Amino acid sequence: MSGIAGIIRFDGQPIHPTDRSNLIRLLQHRGKATSHVVSQGELFTFGSQPETNSQASLYSVSDADLFADDIPENPFSSGFLQKGTVLFNELNADFATALWDERNQQLICARDPLGVKPLYYTHQPGRFFAFASEIKALLALQEVYVKPNRRKFKEYLTWSTVYVPYTNETFYEAIFSALPGHYLSVSSQTVQIHPYWQPALRRFEGLSGPEAYASLFQEHFTTAIRHRIQGKKIVGSHLSGGLDSSSVSCVAQSLLRSQHRSDLHTFSIDTNQPSASEQEYVKAVVDQWHPKHTTVRPLANILDSVLTINKLFDQPEHFIIPSSFHLSVSTDAQQLGCDILLTGHDGDSTAPNGFDFLDELLQANDWVALQEACQQLVAVQGNNLGYLSTDWPKLREQVKYEKFVLSVISPELKKRFRSQSVISFLNTLVKQKRFFGLSSSTILSHLLKRIQSRLSHQPLISDALSHDFKNQLDNRPAMSTKNLVAQLSTEHKAPFAQILHTTNVICNEQMNHIGAYYGHTYSFPFFDKSIIELGLATPLAVHFNQGRGRGLIRNGLRTILPEAILSRFTKANFVEYGTVSAQALYKSTQERFTLPSHPIWEVIDKTIFEKIVAIVFSSSYPANRKTRYNWQLSRIIYLTLWLDSLDSTF
Repeated sequence: MSGIAGIIRFDGQPIHPTDRSNLIRLLQHRGKATSHVVSQGELFTFGSQPETNSQASLYSVSDADLFADDIPENPFSSGFLQKGTVLFNELNADFATALWDERNQQLICARDPLGVKPLYYTHQPGRFFAFASEIKALLALQEVYVKPNRRKFKEYLTWSTVYVPYTNETFYEAIFSALPGHYLSVSSQTVQIHPYWQPALRRFEGLSGPEAYASLFQEHFTTAIRHRIQGKKIVGSHLSGGLDSSSVSCVAQSLLRSQHRSDLHTFSIDTNQPSASEQEYVKAVVDQWHPKHTTVRPLANILDSVLTINKLFDQPEHFIIPSSFHLSVSTDAQQLGCDILLTGHDGDSTAPNGFDFLDELLQANDWVALQEACQQLVAVQGNNLGYLSTDWPKLREQVKYEKFVLSVISPELKKRFRSQSVISFLNTLVKQKRFFGLSSSTILSHLLKRIQSRLSHQPLISDALSHDFKNQLDNRPAMSTKNLVAQLSTEHKAPFAQILHTTNVICNEQMNHIGAYYGHTYSFPFFDKSIIELGLATPLAVHFNQGRGRGLIRNGLRTILPEAILSRFTKANFVEYGTVSAQALYKSTQERFTLPSHPIWEVIDKTIFEKIVAIVFSSSYPANRKTRYNWQLSRIIYLTLWLDSLDSTF
C-alpha cells in the first residue's frame, strides 16, 4: 500500500501551498508523505522513499511492488540510468513511477503492463504537469477545472461482446490515465506516449510436451506467490472455490506452512443464492489446507456500497455486481490486520481453458484432430454443456458428440455458405456429415433450433443512450492500448486482447483503491510477468488438456489442489444475485429517475431505460438472458449517483 504524486511547473511559478497541502491530505491514507523538491516542482511518495541521484540529476518516485529475490538499491533511478526505458519492460513488478531528469528538463512516467498500479495525470502546456495515484488529488488543484467527460459515458454504458481497449481518458475532461505497458515523455509543451511492453515469449520455445509446461507453471506460480507474501505480516486471500482463487490460496498456505509463519486468512462470499453457492468447493480447500477461513456476506446496503466506491475510486463503480462483495471482504481483512490480499482475479486470461484450440484446428482444416478433440471434450466426466441442451446429462453420448460438433463447425459452415456456390457448400456439408458421423436427424434438429431462434429473436439492447447524446459526441479516437495489443498479437500469434483490455485494467485500479483505504495491498499472482509470458507462449493444445481445459493449472498444481477442485468444470452462476442486487439498487434510487431535470436524461433515452427496468424485474424473462440488462441498469444507476456527487468537495 503506497502511492505517488508530483507537480512540475514549466512556467517558473511556485507550487501553491494549498495545492501542496490538499495533495498530501487526500493521499495520506496510502502512507506517510515524503517529498523531494526539484528545480521545477516537487515529487511525493506515500509509504516509501524517493530515489535520488544528485550526480546524474535524476530523481524518481515509485509506487511499486517488485517481485525478485534480490532487489537493487534505487531500482528505478539506477536502472533507468543504466538501461533507459528498456528498464520498464525488464521489471517483474506492479508499478507506477515518475522520473525527473533535471538536466534535460524532462519527466518520464510509466506504468506496469496490466495497469495494476494506477497513475493519473493532467497537463496544461507551458504551465504545469501533475500526476497522482488517485484522481481526487488532481481534482483538488486550483488550476484544474472539474468537468465530466461525456465521451467516456458511451464506452461505460455500452454492452460489448468483444474486448474493449483501455483508453487514457477518465470520466473527467483534462484528467488522463497512463496507459498500461506504455511510458510518457513529458516536456513543457507535449506529452508523448510510447509503448514499451515486449514480453519474452521465445524463452519457452525449448519446452516440449504438456508435462514440461505444467512443471514450469508450478515453479513460476509458486515463486510469484512467494515473492508477493515475503515481508508481509498477515496474508489474506480470496477463496471462491474456483480454480483460480483455490490455486492462489492453496499455494499461499503451503508456502506459509513451509516458512513456519501464521496461517493464511481466506475469505469467501455467501450471497445466500443457491445458484451462486460454491461452499462445497471452498470446504474442500479448507479441509485439506486448514487456513483461517471467514465466510462473509455482501454488505446489505448496496446503495451505500456504490456511493462508497464512487467516492474512493473518484469514478463510477465498474464491477458488474456492486463492490459490496469487495468491501465486505476488505472490512473483515482490515479487522484481522491483513496487509496483503491475494486474488485469483481473471486467472483464466493468463491460464485459459484453451478451447480456442478447436477454432485453430477448424481454420487449419485438420478434421482428424478436430474430431478427436471434440470426442475428448464431450467425454470428460462432469463437463455439462447445458447451453447446448437443457437435458444434457440425460443425452446419449453419441447425441452429445453430434450436438457439440455442430456447435463447433456451424459458424464456419455459415461463413462458407456466404462465400461458396450452393453446390460447393452442399458438397462440403455432405463431406463433413460423413466424416464426423453426423445423423440427418441431429442436423435437422440443429437447423430447426436455429430457425426457431431466428424467428423468435428479439433485438438485444446494447445501450440506452439517447439519439441526441450520440449525435453530440466528438467521436475522435482516444489514445488506447489497441495498437500495442494488435502489434503484440501479430508478432507473437498470441491472444493479448484477452489479457490487456479495459475491464481488466479498471478492475485492477478499483481494487487498488479499495485496498489503499482498508490498509492492504491487492496482489494478482496470475498477472506476474513469468505467468503472463508462460501462459501466452503455451500451445493451445496444452491449455486444451484433452478436453479438460486449464491444462497449466490442473496438471501443474495436481499435487496441491484438492481433487474436487481439479475435477471441477462448473462456475458459480451470479446472474440471480446480479438481478436481485440490480432490483434492490433501483428501488433505493427510483426517486432520482422521476426527476425530469436530472442530468442522466441528457445521456439516457427514457423509453429504452424503462424497457431495461421492465426486463430486470420481469419474472417471465429468462434469467440466464438477464446478465446484460442487470449490467446496463446497474451502470446507469452508478453513473447517476456519480453525477450527483460531482458537486461535493474533495
